[in-house]
Amino acid sequence: MNRMKTSISILVFVITFFGNCNPVNDNDPLSDSLVYFLLLQAVANASEENCNFSPSASGDALYFDQWHLQNMGQSGGIFGEDANVNSVWNLGISGNQVIVSVVDDGVDIRHEDLSSNISVTARGLNLLNSTIYPTHSYAKSFHGTAVSGVIAARGGNGIGVRGAAPCSKIVGVNILEKSTIYTSDEYRAMVNESVRVSISNNSWGSPDGYGWLWPSSSLWQQGVNEGIQKGKSGKGSVYVWAAGNGANGGTISSPVLVDNANYDGQANYYGVMAIGGIGQDGIKANYSESGANLWAVAHTQGNNATAYTTAISTTDATGSNGLNAGGTSGDYSFANYTRKFNGTSSATPLAAGVIALLASDKSSLTWRDIRELVAYSARQNDPGDTDWSMNAAGLNINHKYGFGAVDATNLIQRALTWPNIVAPQIIDTKATLSPNTPIPDNDVVTGATVNYPVTSSISYIEYVDVEFTSHHTFFPELYILITSPSGTTSFLSEAHACLNPYSNTLCSSGNTSIATMTGSPTYRFGLARTLGENPNGTWIIRVYDASASDTGSINSVRLRIYGR
Repeated sequence: MNRMKTSISILVFVITFFGNCNPVNDNDPLSDSLVYFLLLQAVANASEENCNFSPSASGDALYFDQWHLQNMGQSGGIFGEDANVNSVWNLGISGNQVIVSVVDDGVDIRHEDLSSNISVTARGLNLLNSTIYPTHSYAKSFHGTAVSGVIAARGGNGIGVRGAAPCSKIVGVNILEKSTIYTSDEYRAMVNESVRVSISNNSWGSPDGYGWLWPSSSLWQQGVNEGIQKGKSGKGSVYVWAAGNGANGGTISSPVLVDNANYDGQANYYGVMAIGGIGQDGIKANYSESGANLWAVAHTQGNNATAYTTAISTTDATGSNGLNAGGTSGDYSFANYTRKFNGTSSATPLAAGVIALLASDKSSLTWRDIRELVAYSARQNDPGDTDWSMNAAGLNINHKYGFGAVDATNLIQRALTWPNIVAPQIIDTKATLSPNTPIPDNDVVTGATVNYPVTSSISYIEYVDVEFTSHHTFFPELYILITSPSGTTSFLSEAHACLNPYSNTLCSSGNTSIATMTGSPTYRFGLARTLGENPNGTWIIRVYDASASDTGSINSVRLRIYGR
């Protein structure tokens, strides 16, 4: 599916759904320079212009196809199973004065449905050619333009589609067209214009479908840390991250369980919100990765993978470039748009667009306020799913859905009575416990147990890092669970299939995680599900071994608690 991802190592390579082809002259730098000159000449006197948006359904030619914005059953889905944006638009809230950074494979800044919503105060960044012009350089690149359309295609202009926040502004960062992505590139992508950026959309990450643990780089983490601390004039930029499309394999025969969002060291970082995908029926797309780190879900193509009426209609690279060359395989005859965008790549910008509506309505909110508002306002989709439970703070939680589906109307309503978070965030790194407890081989009943006592000045959890070290000789055999003092149990890892990313062969006994291969047997998992709980008391870590032969121990555990 269409989450474009990179692996994290000293040199980072890009795995793309569509491979790069030879450059073409579709992006004349003189034309781009003229566009940016016209956009940036107003900066001296400018803030972003306000657009006047009328939510009349007749205002955009392809709006009826955008079931994710207004599901009337036109996709064969459930009436009302959408992002619930219409009542917010009717209040006059459409994303004005909000800048969203699209970190991707570029953005077509001349696209007819995007050009008026390209930021004039924040400069783009192209890490492929070291310019401020983020436009795609390759004929098949389209991903960032499709992402941008889901967020901020101009609404009510009589053409094409509309974004969830149709008056918000886009600044593009082109990182994914590079054949080799360095950790310094990741840092620059996270901090580009962060003082102006309210939301950073990231529909990329570590490779899907391998079932390996991919740690994030320290430079990337530094970039996110700077963004949440200093971004948006000190209120902090909000980072949304695609949870990934590797749940049912892809490169490994489906429906074998492979990836979990918690194996991605970017998607499970405390400074980001990991976003999964649900279809037009509100049910998890089978490829969307579950995880204890998952924050929320948003709409994308679900489990009817043959009917493109269930995918997402959005902007495509102009002309014959991009995904749609004009009527390609059932796509629109007009090549500037596509009806085939999908994956957590398209769910994530839908969440970003909804968050942009909130940020435009309540400019005083910090990144911490916004992420908690998303959690407290999330709608319980797929209510019959057996994994739903409630944590000790009264929040609905589900490994497949996080806190639930992003809902614009609920979000704005919840914000009306939200008391802004004024207490500074405390980061309490607890002592490392080294029990060296053996994990019984081929035993999913007894397992190994470690009790981890916590005494902290924090009484309200915002996020938890779980650092886990094991020299077990075949990590994919392990189930790792953690139970909070309040009784909330979370799966950090599950027994799963695994593909060696270097040989593309199925893993066998003796293979371990990327963390081990890069010199460290310690891996950090993220825990979102205990939001609002009190961390004080005894945490219980349980580990089970699902297969015979390979063995190991729980060597060490350490918790890092973020809260107030």
